[in-house]
Amino acid sequence: MNIKRFRMISRVSSVLLKMFTVFSIILVVLGLYIITFGDGNFWFTYSGPSIPLFSTGGSSEGVGITDAEEKLASMIIVPLTVVASSFVLLKGSQIFTWLSKGETPFSEKFANTIKRLSLVLIIFDLLIPIIYYSLLSLISVDGYHYTIGFGSAFIIGIILFIVSEIFKYGIELQYLADETV
Repeated sequence: MNIKRFRMISRVSSVLLKMFTVFSIILVVLGLYIITFGDGNFWFTYSGPSIPLFSTGGSSEGVGITDAEEKLASMIIVPLTVVASSFVLLKGSQIFTWLSKGETPFSEKFANTIKRLSLVLIIFDLLIPIIYYSLLSLISVDGYHYTIGFGSAFIIGIILFIVSEIFKYGIELQYLADETV
């Protein structure tokens, strides 16, 4: 691959990730403003994990969880998810910036950054549903609901974790080759 083209693609990717971060933060702030000071026709939604492993729920008086309770729990959890997603996007942007400046991906700093990013994705994807459904069950007057599972962020995190280990293996091979010469 042409090095100049690779650096240009990395630079563009870095800028796009920063733009997505700013855009998502602006949307959440605007949404919170509309919810707080607007007419009340706007709300956040949270759909839960895309691959549920375990789901349970119920109520004691047959009312269950209301829409207002779901809206309140979503209003609390969506900004938290945007903060975590913004961190991931900014770290991804930082990685692409390093590559656009000509840094090698076969460095400890690069491999460790990818590994940390993968762990954030994995933990984030496992914890957010637990926090949301715990919060929803706590808010609810009559009812509870829990869905435990994972989504695409978990799978991407696992893949990035493996990629970081491949980079670390490449670093070791490079070190051994340098010592042999």
